[in-house]
Amino acid sequence: MIGAMLCEVEGVLANTAPLRRAALLRALAEGGVEEADATAALPNRPGESTRELARRALRGHALARDETAITLIAHRADRHFASLVHAGLSFAPGARELIAGAAARCRLAIVTSVDRATVESVLSLADLDGAFEIIVAAEDVAAAKPAPDGYRKALERMQRRRALDARSAIALEPGAIGARAARAAGLSCIVVAPGDGENIAEAGAMISSLIGQTPATLDAMLSLRAAG
Repeated sequence: MIGAMLCEVEGVLANTAPLRRAALLRALAEGGVEEADATAALPNRPGESTRELARRALRGHALARDETAITLIAHRADRHFASLVHAGLSFAPGARELIAGAAARCRLAIVTSVDRATVESVLSLADLDGAFEIIVAAEDVAAAKPAPDGYRKALERMQRRRALDARSAIALEPGAIGARAARAAGLSCIVVAPGDGENIAEAGAMISSLIGQTPATLDAMLSLRAAG
């Protein structure tokens, strides 16, 4: 049975991609980059940091080699994104129900590429402020996913509070970047990928949404995959 569930916010609990894109485009415009230049370089890559997204958006632009400019644009984008989140954000279908039901059955943590202020805003909007015992946000680790640092830090913090068998813990991620991080930390991972997503080798199972899911159904999926 699942003893702990560690979740990414972006792409699993909430679909913040449209807000992130709007925030980055605004920050790029403030930096003198035309929207037409940026739009072509913004495919969705779940788990990618704002800084890396800004770097990709600037590829081919005069600012592409200016690390100071990239950092400034990323900071501006994060501020704009936080403002958009405060204005309102919907949880992903089934996410609130899963977390609310799981809170009484297993331990919950967040391991995310999103900054802490945004995480807290998202949870507050969903009335889930106290559901997660541990939050490891973007600023809490030196190396972002696919490095396993965030998951390792979360597991260490949970172990200090109360014994936890990592073999009973699972990660919920939206794509390959996070799945690699989870597996490198020794966790089973379920990838939540709407539509016909890529086949992710690191995923213990893949589902299209969290609608109707519970810790028991997720555990059954992993057990079936392992048995097969």
